[in-house]
Amino acid sequence: MVINILIPIETSSRELLYKVFLCNLLAHAGFNCYLGSKSNIYHLAKHLKNYIYLDKGYHADVSEPLYEKIQENNGVIVNLDEEGAVDFSDNSTLKERYAPQLFDYTHTVFLWGIKQYELIKQNTGGAEKTIITGHPRFELLKPEFHYLYKQDVEKITQKHGSFILINTNMGFGNNIKGDDFVIENYGNRFKNIKNIVNFDKIKVNAFVKLIIELSSKVDKKIILRPHPEEDLNLYVDAFKGIDNIKVIYSGSVVPWLLAADQIIHPDCTTAIESSFLGKLPISYMPENYPKDIVTKIPLEVSIEFSKISQVIEYLTNNQRYPNDEHRRHQVLEDYFSHHQPTTQLIINKLKEIKINNTGEATQKNLWQQFLLLQLKESYNSLRRSNDYNFTMKKLQGFDHEKIEKIQNVLSENQGLKKCKLKKYNKCLFMFARTR
Repeated sequence: MVINILIPIETSSRELLYKVFLCNLLAHAGFNCYLGSKSNIYHLAKHLKNYIYLDKGYHADVSEPLYEKIQENNGVIVNLDEEGAVDFSDNSTLKERYAPQLFDYTHTVFLWGIKQYELIKQNTGGAEKTIITGHPRFELLKPEFHYLYKQDVEKITQKHGSFILINTNMGFGNNIKGDDFVIENYGNRFKNIKNIVNFDKIKVNAFVKLIIELSSKVDKKIILRPHPEEDLNLYVDAFKGIDNIKVIYSGSVVPWLLAADQIIHPDCTTAIESSFLGKLPISYMPENYPKDIVTKIPLEVSIEFSKISQVIEYLTNNQRYPNDEHRRHQVLEDYFSHHQPTTQLIINKLKEIKINNTGEATQKNLWQQFLLLQLKESYNSLRRSNDYNFTMKKLQGFDHEKIEKIQNVLSENQGLKKCKLKKYNKCLFMFARTR
Protein backbone atom coordinates (compact mmCIF):
# COMPACT_ATOMS: atom_id res chain seq x y z
CA MET A 1 0.00 0.00 0.00
CA VAL A 2 1.34 3.41 -0.98
CA ILE A 3 0.94 5.81 1.94
CA ASN A 4 -0.33 9.33 1.29
CA ILE A 5 1.27 12.23 3.14
CA LEU A 6 -0.73 15.45 3.43
CA ILE A 7 1.39 18.61 3.72
CA PRO A 8 -0.19 22.07 4.14
CA ILE A 9 1.59 25.23 3.00
CA GLU A 10 0.69 28.72 4.24
CA THR A 11 3.50 31.13 3.29
CA SER A 12 5.27 30.35 0.02
CA SER A 13 8.28 32.58 0.60
CA ARG A 14 9.18 30.65 3.72
CA GLU A 15 7.93 27.13 3.03
CA LEU A 16 7.78 26.38 -0.70
CA LEU A 17 11.40 25.48 -1.42
CA TYR A 18 11.93 23.11 1.47
CA LYS A 19 8.50 21.49 1.10
CA VAL A 20 9.03 20.80 -2.62
CA PHE A 21 12.47 19.41 -1.72
CA LEU A 22 10.93 17.23 1.01
CA CYS A 23 8.06 16.08 -1.24
CA ASN A 24 10.50 15.00 -3.94
CA LEU A 25 12.58 12.95 -1.53
CA LEU A 26 9.48 11.42 0.05
CA ALA A 27 8.15 10.52 -3.40
CA HIS A 28 11.43 8.73 -4.19
CA ALA A 29 11.03 6.92 -0.86
CA GLY A 30 7.67 5.54 -2.05
CA PHE A 31 5.12 7.99 -0.62
CA ASN A 32 2.48 10.00 -2.46
CA CYS A 33 2.75 13.58 -1.20
CA TYR A 34 -0.10 16.07 -1.44
CA LEU A 35 1.12 19.64 -1.04
CA GLY A 36 -1.60 22.26 -0.85
CA SER A 37 -3.05 25.31 0.81
CA LYS A 38 -4.39 24.76 4.31
CA SER A 39 -8.00 24.74 3.11
CA ASN A 40 -7.22 22.10 0.46
CA ILE A 41 -5.24 19.87 2.80
CA TYR A 42 -7.74 20.22 5.66
CA HIS A 43 -10.51 19.23 3.26
CA LEU A 44 -8.63 16.12 2.17
CA ALA A 45 -7.75 15.26 5.76
CA LYS A 46 -11.43 15.19 6.64
CA HIS A 47 -12.43 12.91 3.76
CA LEU A 48 -9.55 10.53 3.03
CA LYS A 49 -8.43 7.47 4.98
CA ASN A 50 -5.13 5.91 6.00
CA TYR A 51 -2.59 8.74 5.64
CA ILE A 52 0.10 10.72 7.44
CA TYR A 53 -0.65 14.36 8.20
CA LEU A 54 2.42 16.62 8.54
CA ASP A 55 1.20 19.30 10.94
CA LYS A 56 2.56 22.89 10.86
CA GLY A 57 1.92 23.61 14.54
CA TYR A 58 -0.51 23.11 17.39
CA HIS A 59 -2.98 25.82 18.46
CA ALA A 60 -5.17 25.16 21.52
CA ASP A 61 -8.88 24.73 20.75
CA VAL A 62 -8.19 25.18 17.01
CA SER A 63 -6.18 22.05 16.21
CA GLU A 64 -8.21 19.53 18.23
CA PRO A 65 -11.26 19.25 15.91
CA LEU A 66 -8.98 18.59 12.93
CA TYR A 67 -6.83 16.13 14.90
CA GLU A 68 -9.90 14.20 16.01
CA LYS A 69 -11.17 13.95 12.45
CA ILE A 70 -7.76 12.75 11.27
CA GLN A 71 -7.71 10.02 13.92
CA GLU A 72 -11.28 9.06 13.04
CA ASN A 73 -10.07 8.55 9.46
CA ASN A 74 -7.17 6.34 10.56
CA GLY A 75 -4.69 9.11 9.90
CA VAL A 76 -1.40 9.58 11.77
CA ILE A 77 -0.41 13.06 12.95
CA VAL A 78 3.25 14.04 12.79
CA ASN A 79 4.32 17.50 13.96
CA LEU A 80 6.95 19.64 12.22
CA ASP A 81 6.39 23.09 13.69
CA GLU A 82 7.02 26.21 11.61
CA GLU A 83 7.66 28.26 14.77
CA GLY A 84 9.71 25.80 16.72
CA ALA A 85 12.52 27.91 18.17
CA VAL A 86 12.29 31.69 18.12
CA ASP A 87 10.40 32.76 21.24
CA PHE A 88 10.06 35.32 23.99
CA SER A 89 12.29 35.15 27.06
CA ASP A 90 9.70 33.20 29.10
CA ASN A 91 9.26 30.58 26.32
CA SER A 92 5.51 31.27 26.37
CA THR A 93 5.06 30.55 22.66
CA LEU A 94 6.87 27.20 22.72
CA LYS A 95 4.99 26.13 25.83
CA GLU A 96 1.73 26.79 23.97
CA ARG A 97 2.82 25.12 20.73
CA TYR A 98 4.23 22.09 22.56
CA ALA A 99 1.44 21.89 25.15
CA PRO A 100 0.61 18.50 26.72
CA GLN A 101 -2.50 18.21 24.52
CA LEU A 102 -0.34 18.02 21.39
CA PHE A 103 1.23 14.77 22.58
CA ASP A 104 -2.20 13.23 23.18
CA TYR A 105 -2.74 13.25 19.42
CA THR A 106 0.64 13.00 17.72
CA HIS A 107 2.64 9.96 16.75
CA THR A 108 5.94 11.87 16.46
CA VAL A 109 7.08 15.44 17.06
CA PHE A 110 10.15 16.61 15.14
CA LEU A 111 12.08 19.14 17.21
CA TRP A 112 14.42 21.86 16.01
CA GLY A 113 17.01 21.45 18.80
CA ILE A 114 18.10 20.10 22.17
CA LYS A 115 16.89 23.23 23.98
CA GLN A 116 13.31 22.59 22.84
CA TYR A 117 13.62 18.97 23.98
CA GLU A 118 14.74 20.08 27.43
CA LEU A 119 11.81 22.51 27.67
CA ILE A 120 9.30 19.81 26.67
CA LYS A 121 10.80 17.29 29.07
CA GLN A 122 10.45 19.82 31.88
CA ASN A 123 6.91 20.98 31.06
CA THR A 124 5.11 18.01 29.52
CA GLY A 125 5.09 14.25 29.53
CA GLY A 126 5.58 13.98 25.79
CA ALA A 127 9.36 13.88 25.43
CA GLU A 128 9.34 10.19 24.48
CA LYS A 129 7.42 11.05 21.29
CA THR A 130 10.03 13.55 20.13
CA ILE A 131 13.04 13.27 17.86
CA ILE A 132 15.58 16.06 17.46
CA THR A 133 16.07 16.63 13.73
CA GLY A 134 16.36 20.35 13.08
CA HIS A 135 14.14 21.89 10.43
CA PRO A 136 14.52 21.39 6.63
CA ARG A 137 14.14 25.13 6.00
CA PHE A 138 17.43 25.74 7.80
CA GLU A 139 19.19 22.68 6.43
CA LEU A 140 18.78 24.12 2.91
CA LEU A 141 20.80 27.17 3.99
CA LYS A 142 23.98 25.11 4.29
CA PRO A 143 26.67 25.71 1.63
CA GLU A 144 26.00 22.44 -0.20
CA PHE A 145 22.50 23.69 -1.08
CA HIS A 146 23.37 27.21 -2.20
CA TYR A 147 22.92 26.11 -5.82
CA LEU A 148 19.18 26.31 -5.12
CA TYR A 149 19.42 30.10 -4.91
CA LYS A 150 22.11 30.84 -7.53
CA GLN A 151 19.83 32.04 -10.36
CA ASP A 152 17.77 34.26 -8.07
CA VAL A 153 20.88 35.76 -6.47
CA GLU A 154 22.29 36.61 -9.90
CA LYS A 155 19.03 38.29 -10.95
CA ILE A 156 18.89 40.34 -7.74
CA THR A 157 22.53 41.42 -8.05
CA GLN A 158 22.14 42.40 -11.70
CA LYS A 159 19.07 44.48 -10.94
CA HIS A 160 20.02 46.11 -7.63
CA GLY A 161 23.81 46.04 -7.42
CA SER A 162 25.21 46.79 -3.97
CA PHE A 163 22.54 47.12 -1.28
CA ILE A 164 21.68 46.95 2.40
CA LEU A 165 18.82 44.57 3.19
CA ILE A 166 16.45 45.46 6.02
CA ASN A 167 13.99 42.81 7.21
CA THR A 168 11.13 43.67 9.56
CA ASN A 169 8.81 41.46 11.58
CA MET A 170 6.08 43.85 12.69
CA GLY A 171 3.18 41.72 11.52
CA PHE A 172 1.24 42.42 14.73
CA GLY A 173 1.54 46.21 14.84
CA ASN A 174 1.41 46.82 11.07
CA ASN A 175 -0.88 44.00 9.99
CA ILE A 176 -2.54 44.26 6.61
CA LYS A 177 -5.85 43.35 8.27
CA GLY A 178 -5.53 45.88 11.08
CA ASP A 179 -5.19 45.86 14.87
CA ASP A 180 -8.65 44.48 15.63
CA PHE A 181 -7.96 41.37 13.53
CA VAL A 182 -4.64 40.79 15.30
CA ILE A 183 -6.12 41.14 18.78
CA GLU A 184 -9.07 38.89 17.97
CA ASN A 185 -7.04 36.28 16.09
CA TYR A 186 -3.98 36.09 18.35
CA GLY A 187 -5.36 37.21 21.69
CA ASN A 188 -5.91 33.67 22.91
CA ARG A 189 -2.31 32.72 22.06
CA PHE A 190 -0.56 35.80 23.47
CA LYS A 191 -1.89 37.12 26.77
CA ASN A 192 0.01 40.38 26.28
CA ILE A 193 -1.05 40.84 22.65
CA LYS A 194 -1.91 44.53 23.09
CA ASN A 195 1.56 45.23 24.44
CA ILE A 196 3.08 43.37 21.48
CA VAL A 197 0.95 45.37 19.01
CA ASN A 198 1.93 48.65 20.65
CA PHE A 199 5.63 47.79 20.71
CA ASP A 200 5.47 46.71 17.05
CA LYS A 201 4.23 50.21 16.24
CA ILE A 202 7.21 51.66 18.11
CA LYS A 203 9.51 49.41 16.09
CA VAL A 204 7.84 50.49 12.84
CA ASN A 205 8.47 54.16 13.65
CA ALA A 206 12.03 53.41 14.74
CA PHE A 207 12.81 51.59 11.49
CA VAL A 208 11.24 54.27 9.32
CA LYS A 209 13.55 56.81 10.99
CA LEU A 210 16.54 54.49 10.68
CA ILE A 211 15.97 53.84 6.97
CA ILE A 212 15.44 57.52 6.10
CA GLU A 213 18.62 58.45 7.99
CA LEU A 214 20.60 55.66 6.33
CA SER A 215 19.42 56.72 2.89
CA SER A 216 21.25 60.03 3.21
CA LYS A 217 24.41 58.62 4.84
CA VAL A 218 25.26 55.52 2.80
CA ASP A 219 26.02 55.39 -0.90
CA LYS A 220 23.99 52.25 -1.47
CA LYS A 221 20.49 51.19 -2.28
CA ILE A 222 18.39 50.21 0.75
CA ILE A 223 15.91 47.40 0.24
CA LEU A 224 13.19 46.83 2.83
CA ARG A 225 11.50 43.42 2.99
CA PRO A 226 8.60 43.56 5.47
CA HIS A 227 7.00 40.51 7.05
CA PRO A 228 4.45 38.92 4.66
CA GLU A 229 1.55 39.98 6.92
CA GLU A 230 2.66 43.60 7.12
CA ASP A 231 0.98 46.47 5.28
CA LEU A 232 3.54 47.51 2.65
CA ASN A 233 1.67 50.75 1.93
CA LEU A 234 2.78 52.24 5.26
CA TYR A 235 6.41 51.99 4.15
CA VAL A 236 5.78 52.99 0.54
CA ASP A 237 4.11 56.18 1.74
CA ALA A 238 6.85 56.89 4.32
CA PHE A 239 9.65 56.62 1.74
CA LYS A 240 7.91 58.32 -1.17
CA GLY A 241 10.34 60.44 -3.14
CA ILE A 242 13.52 58.82 -1.72
CA ASP A 243 15.12 57.17 -4.74
CA ASN A 244 17.56 54.83 -3.03
CA ILE A 245 14.93 53.13 -0.83
CA LYS A 246 12.90 50.26 -2.31
CA VAL A 247 10.12 48.31 -0.57
CA ILE A 248 10.08 44.83 -2.08
CA TYR A 249 8.35 41.63 -1.11
CA SER A 250 8.74 38.78 -3.56
CA GLY A 251 9.91 35.20 -3.27
CA SER A 252 12.12 33.67 -0.62
CA VAL A 253 14.23 35.93 1.56
CA VAL A 254 17.27 33.66 1.20
CA PRO A 255 18.53 34.93 -2.19
CA TRP A 256 18.16 38.48 -0.87
CA LEU A 257 20.25 37.58 2.17
CA LEU A 258 22.94 36.04 -0.03
CA ALA A 259 22.99 39.03 -2.37
CA ALA A 260 23.02 41.73 0.33
CA ASP A 261 26.14 43.54 1.55
CA GLN A 262 24.70 43.97 5.07
CA ILE A 263 21.56 42.74 6.81
CA ILE A 264 19.64 44.71 9.44
CA HIS A 265 16.64 43.51 11.47
CA PRO A 266 14.92 44.15 14.81
CA ASP A 267 14.47 40.67 16.36
CA CYS A 268 13.66 38.75 13.20
CA THR A 269 14.17 35.09 12.23
CA THR A 270 16.12 36.25 9.19
CA ALA A 271 19.03 36.77 11.60
CA ILE A 272 19.12 33.00 12.08
CA GLU A 273 19.00 32.42 8.34
CA SER A 274 21.80 34.96 7.86
CA SER A 275 23.92 33.12 10.40
CA PHE A 276 23.38 29.78 8.64
CA LEU A 277 24.51 31.50 5.43
CA GLY A 278 27.68 32.72 7.11
CA LYS A 279 26.66 36.40 7.33
CA LEU A 280 26.76 38.47 10.50
CA PRO A 281 23.43 40.34 10.92
CA ILE A 282 22.87 43.68 12.64
CA SER A 283 20.04 44.07 15.14
CA TYR A 284 18.63 47.55 15.70
CA MET A 285 16.17 47.95 18.59
CA PRO A 286 14.86 51.07 20.35
CA GLU A 287 16.65 51.92 23.59
CA ASN A 288 15.25 50.33 26.77
CA TYR A 289 13.02 48.01 24.79
CA PRO A 290 10.78 45.59 26.76
CA LYS A 291 12.77 42.36 26.82
CA ASP A 292 9.74 40.23 27.74
CA ILE A 293 8.10 40.74 24.34
CA VAL A 294 11.20 40.46 22.17
CA THR A 295 12.41 37.20 20.65
CA LYS A 296 15.83 36.59 22.11
CA ILE A 297 17.61 34.16 19.78
CA PRO A 298 17.90 36.51 16.75
CA LEU A 299 19.62 39.00 19.05
CA GLU A 300 22.07 36.39 20.32
CA VAL A 301 23.46 35.79 16.82
CA SER A 302 23.61 39.50 15.88
CA ILE A 303 25.61 42.63 16.54
CA GLU A 304 23.22 44.75 18.62
CA PHE A 305 22.71 48.51 18.37
CA SER A 306 20.16 50.80 20.00
CA LYS A 307 21.10 54.09 18.34
CA ILE A 308 20.90 55.07 14.69
CA SER A 309 24.29 56.77 14.95
CA GLN A 310 25.88 53.45 15.99
CA VAL A 311 24.44 51.65 12.97
CA ILE A 312 25.66 54.38 10.61
CA GLU A 313 29.13 54.40 12.17
CA TYR A 314 29.39 50.62 11.81
CA LEU A 315 28.29 50.70 8.17
CA THR A 316 30.29 53.71 7.05
CA ASN A 317 33.54 53.45 9.03
CA ASN A 318 34.05 49.68 8.94
CA GLN A 319 34.06 49.63 12.72
CA ARG A 320 35.04 46.34 14.30
CA TYR A 321 32.90 45.03 17.12
CA PRO A 322 33.42 41.98 19.31
CA ASN A 323 31.99 38.95 17.56
CA ASP A 324 31.76 35.74 19.56
CA GLU A 325 31.71 33.27 16.67
CA HIS A 326 31.77 30.25 18.99
CA ARG A 327 28.71 31.50 20.87
CA ARG A 328 26.79 32.07 17.64
CA HIS A 329 27.55 28.55 16.42
CA GLN A 330 26.52 27.13 19.78
CA VAL A 331 23.14 28.87 19.52
CA LEU A 332 22.64 27.40 16.04
CA GLU A 333 23.49 23.95 17.35
CA ASP A 334 21.41 24.15 20.54
CA TYR A 335 18.24 25.50 18.95
CA PHE A 336 18.52 24.44 15.28
CA SER A 337 20.64 21.25 15.22
CA HIS A 338 23.00 22.84 12.73
CA HIS A 339 24.98 19.67 11.97
CA GLN A 340 22.09 17.20 11.73
CA PRO A 341 21.10 15.61 8.36
CA THR A 342 17.61 16.96 8.98
CA THR A 343 15.61 15.88 5.95
CA GLN A 344 16.97 12.34 5.93
CA LEU A 345 16.20 11.91 9.64
CA ILE A 346 12.60 13.00 9.00
CA ILE A 347 12.18 10.66 6.03
CA ASN A 348 13.66 7.71 7.92
CA LYS A 349 11.20 8.25 10.78
CA LEU A 350 8.21 8.59 8.43
CA LYS A 351 9.17 5.32 6.74
CA GLU A 352 8.94 3.57 10.12
CA ILE A 353 5.29 4.56 10.60
CA LYS A 354 2.87 1.70 10.06
CA ILE A 355 -0.68 2.41 8.97
CA ASN A 356 -3.20 -0.41 8.98
CA ASN A 357 -5.46 -0.26 5.96
CA THR A 358 -9.02 0.02 7.24
CA GLY A 359 -10.22 -1.84 4.17
CA GLU A 360 -12.21 1.02 2.74
CA ALA A 361 -11.67 1.91 -0.90
CA THR A 362 -10.33 5.46 -0.97
CA GLN A 363 -9.64 6.10 -4.66
CA LYS A 364 -13.28 6.88 -5.54
CA ASN A 365 -13.57 9.18 -2.55
CA LEU A 366 -10.29 10.81 -3.56
CA TRP A 367 -11.50 11.85 -6.99
CA GLN A 368 -14.78 13.07 -5.56
CA GLN A 369 -12.88 15.29 -3.15
CA PHE A 370 -10.69 16.73 -5.89
CA LEU A 371 -13.83 17.68 -7.83
CA LEU A 372 -15.28 19.38 -4.75
CA LEU A 373 -12.01 21.18 -4.10
CA GLN A 374 -11.88 22.50 -7.67
CA LEU A 375 -15.44 23.83 -7.36
CA LYS A 376 -14.63 25.40 -3.99
CA GLU A 377 -11.49 27.03 -5.41
CA SER A 378 -13.44 28.46 -8.36
CA TYR A 379 -16.13 29.82 -6.04
CA ASN A 380 -13.62 31.51 -3.75
CA SER A 381 -11.80 32.97 -6.74
CA LEU A 382 -15.01 34.51 -8.06
CA ARG A 383 -15.95 35.92 -4.66
CA ARG A 384 -12.51 37.49 -4.12
CA SER A 385 -13.23 37.85 -0.42
CA ASN A 386 -10.74 39.63 1.85
CA ASP A 387 -9.75 36.35 3.51
CA TYR A 388 -9.20 34.71 0.13
CA ASN A 389 -7.10 37.63 -1.14
CA PHE A 390 -5.02 37.57 2.06
CA THR A 391 -4.45 33.83 1.71
CA MET A 392 -3.47 34.12 -1.95
CA LYS A 393 -1.01 36.93 -1.17
CA LYS A 394 0.82 34.65 1.25
CA LEU A 395 0.74 31.84 -1.33
CA GLN A 396 2.16 33.98 -4.12
CA GLY A 397 4.60 31.85 -6.12
CA PHE A 398 2.93 28.57 -5.15
CA ASP A 399 2.20 27.43 -8.69
CA HIS A 400 3.02 24.69 -11.16
CA GLU A 401 5.70 26.71 -12.99
CA LYS A 402 7.63 27.52 -9.81
CA ILE A 403 7.42 23.95 -8.51
CA GLU A 404 8.70 22.56 -11.83
CA LYS A 405 11.54 25.06 -11.78
CA ILE A 406 12.60 23.84 -8.33
CA GLN A 407 12.33 20.22 -9.45
CA ASN A 408 14.54 20.92 -12.48
CA VAL A 409 17.24 22.48 -10.29
CA LEU A 410 17.05 19.55 -7.86
CA SER A 411 17.30 17.05 -10.70
CA GLU A 412 20.34 18.78 -12.19
CA ASN A 413 22.26 19.15 -8.92
CA GLN A 414 21.14 16.31 -6.66
CA GLY A 415 21.15 13.61 -9.31
CA LEU A 416 17.50 12.93 -8.52
CA LYS A 417 15.20 11.58 -11.18
CA LYS A 418 12.27 13.97 -11.49
CA CYS A 419 9.25 12.61 -9.71
CA LYS A 420 5.74 12.77 -11.11
CA LEU A 421 3.98 16.08 -10.48
CA LYS A 422 0.21 16.34 -10.85
CA LYS A 423 -1.83 19.51 -10.44
CA TYR A 424 -5.36 19.10 -9.07
CA ASN A 425 -6.29 22.74 -8.69
CA LYS A 426 -4.62 26.13 -8.26
CA CYS A 427 -3.40 25.29 -4.75
CA LEU A 428 -3.08 21.50 -4.64
CA PHE A 429 -0.34 19.27 -6.13
CA MET A 430 0.66 15.65 -5.82
CA PHE A 431 4.21 14.26 -5.97
CA ALA A 432 4.74 10.55 -6.70
CA ARG A 433 7.55 8.26 -7.75
CA THR A 434 7.84 7.74 -11.49
CA ARG A 435 7.19 4.08 -12.23
